[in-house]
Amino acid sequence: MRVVLLLAFVLSSLMAFEQKTEIGLSGIAYSNYNNEIAVDGKSEITLDNAYFQTYVNIGFLYSNEYKERRYLLLNEFYVSKEFDAYSVSLGKKVKYWGELEGFNIADIYNQKNTLKNLFDKSAKYGAWGTDITHYFDENSLEIGVKFYEEDIKLPTKQTAYAPFSLNYDSELYLHHERYSPTFYVKANFVNDVYLDSETSLILVHGYDNKRNFIPIATGTLAQYAYKVNKALLLSHIIYNDTIFKTELAYTDVRDNVQMSDYTQLSGGVEHSFYEVVGSSDITLFSEYYRYLYSDINKVKNVDISEIYDNDIFLALRVNLNDVRSSELKVGILKDVKKKEKVMKVILKTRVYDSFVIEGEYLQIRTSAKNTILSHFGNSSRFTLAIHYTF
Repeated sequence: MRVVLLLAFVLSSLMAFEQKTEIGLSGIAYSNYNNEIAVDGKSEITLDNAYFQTYVNIGFLYSNEYKERRYLLLNEFYVSKEFDAYSVSLGKKVKYWGELEGFNIADIYNQKNTLKNLFDKSAKYGAWGTDITHYFDENSLEIGVKFYEEDIKLPTKQTAYAPFSLNYDSELYLHHERYSPTFYVKANFVNDVYLDSETSLILVHGYDNKRNFIPIATGTLAQYAYKVNKALLLSHIIYNDTIFKTELAYTDVRDNVQMSDYTQLSGGVEHSFYEVVGSSDITLFSEYYRYLYSDINKVKNVDISEIYDNDIFLALRVNLNDVRSSELKVGILKDVKKKEKVMKVILKTRVYDSFVIEGEYLQIRTSAKNTILSHFGNSSRFTLAIHYTF
């Protein structure tokens, strides 16, 4: 024991240590399911020494009502090193690729954590891999590899978060071996001479983050991962108080004859009005998402991302710019042809320095058949939460 304590003391003296922990207590009322009380949070730890930096992110969730919504996981754990014109990282990491506010078709490195929240795009599982980035002034070139694909848990039909009405087996089925890597190259270009813009081009070879769902027993589905060649384009242009955004993706399916090649298109406009009432700012968002299949006779409507097909997203964000950092967000996702609509309203404000109170209302309206949203039917939920950070 003395040796362990001595070693811990020596390591702490050689490393700069930082930590941040957030704990939330939520009361959630559902229109179609049993209400629940949930405790969730995360702890972030950063260790610095003369040679490298280590980052750790531990997440947890506990529901008093739904056993599936109970976990403790090491979501990120990686070491990184900065050089003059390079950076290198190795480990379990979450990456964010995207431009749009509602949904990011380019955000494909990680799988979504639907146990936490199906409609929260920041809820993701870390993936094991490595990357190296070379910087050319403001431009950069990143080369990376994701080592393997993990089993992903999904809520089942007994919970309010299930994406479909059938049973689900979390064991992942793959065309190749689980440890077949996925490679990517990401080039980032910044232009501030003629237009204030930034563009990223990403090429991917390996497993797609989109999964097919296959029957493995009567009334039971499992995820099936298949390999692809994928090209992604992300770009935004800033003109005065307006931002024009786009995300494009083309997927060449390599080893699944049932799946069609597909193209995803999305674009949007973000405009801000400053000091509208007092010191408050208002930002408006309008976005459009489209799926295009090369062969309409093959499998489609199999993944959560395909909710965003021929959909319009409209949103409003009001920042009061007060001492409590109060903010109101209202967003509506509406299918152009189907009778599907998702509406979300979020209001949050800070109490004292370390407490944030947040209220959220989510409403889903659909009458479509054979789609992922059809399982939810007409439903709603209201969440009241308090978060403490230390």
